[in-house]
Amino acid sequence: MTPLALDGADIWFEQHGSGGDVLIASASGFGAYPAILAEAPYHCTVVTVQARGFGHSTHLAEPPAAGWLDQWGEDVLAVADHLGIDTFVYTGISHGAGIGWHLARRHPERLRALISVVGTPHDRSGDTSSSAGRRRIVEERRNPAVLEEQFRILGGRTEGEERLLRREQTIAGLVRRHLDYSEEEALVNQGMPFPEATTNEELAKILETIRLPVLSLAGLRDGVISPQSALRAAMAVAHSKTVLFEDEGHFMGDERPHRVAREVRVFLDELADYESNGGTWR
Repeated sequence: MTPLALDGADIWFEQHGSGGDVLIASASGFGAYPAILAEAPYHCTVVTVQARGFGHSTHLAEPPAAGWLDQWGEDVLAVADHLGIDTFVYTGISHGAGIGWHLARRHPERLRALISVVGTPHDRSGDTSSSAGRRRIVEERRNPAVLEEQFRILGGRTEGEERLLRREQTIAGLVRRHLDYSEEEALVNQGMPFPEATTNEELAKILETIRLPVLSLAGLRDGVISPQSALRAAMAVAHSKTVLFEDEGHFMGDERPHRVAREVRVFLDELADYESNGGTWR
């Protein structure tokens, strides 16, 4: 990993591969996705940016003035500028996808497309400062039993010997990771994308302003990003593409990275055709 010094903070990033399509992702940490897209048969260039406040990047005692999601988005652009990348495909999982939705709204000129994995903006119930699950995780950040409970809710229902074993490994890893967080890391609560939208109708109006190619991958068993959230974005974002997996939940990017990557490869091929056809889908 490499640090980029940025307004008093170090932002760490890593480049994988050197293929044709350039994808950038940001998150608190990464599993197999999206770096898997740098491998055969996908052959992309992938840049992963560790979000400010986590891991090797500088930890913060207070939330950034711009808000977490917008600050993380600006950090992504700074890394892209540092690497000489003008436009790119942004992809992210969960909170990482939230960064992409903010970039799509504030800096659409920098994105060829957005690929959101289990990350469409949350349903609204008046309080947009946090999802209930994330708030509980922050409040009980040193309680392994509560962390495990919340991650089981987050992941959603699954079945089958292989899937159940994989889910246990996922949850155990998440609990260990959160217990190992510094106090600054454990207190980060990024809130919901577009917090100014306090109703689902207001949120849909914001989503209607996004005018770039979007692929949304959603699991219908997700414990925090509801099917209604995925459908709202599908209906509001013009010409977007949504793939719904009945048998997946919030952890599909970690538990089934190849399944996600195959859909991304199809979309990237479609995106190249769209661009060569003057911005028209064929």
